[in-house]
Amino acid sequence: MDDHERDLLDAVRTALTEAGFDPGSESGSGSGEGVHLVRHARGVMVGWLPEEIDDLHARTSGAHTQGEDGTGLAGLHHATGLALDAALRTAGFTTETLDDHILVLLPPPPPA
Repeated sequence: MDDHERDLLDAVRTALTEAGFDPGSESGSGSGEGVHLVRHARGVMVGWLPEEIDDLHARTSGAHTQGEDGTGLAGLHHATGLALDAALRTAGFTTETLDDHILVLLPPPPPA
């Protein structure tokens, strides 16, 4: 990772922290709990996974039954994604939505 990419990663982490999120450390695999940051060829990917899916599901929609895969949390996941995107755009980043992640794009290089 070059300095420009590291600076973007640090700036994204700072913006999320200032917005009240806890981005934690960078995740190379995109897995893990909470807000995670993953390097991407075009910038930084930001995603969110509930820390305790069974506990959160029970508090928001009743008992977690055998065979459920957390799809009952789709609305919460979507709302969290919107909040992450809004925080990043407010901080001045250009973003794109990719599946369940937000891609913070690298700024274009300055004109030569």
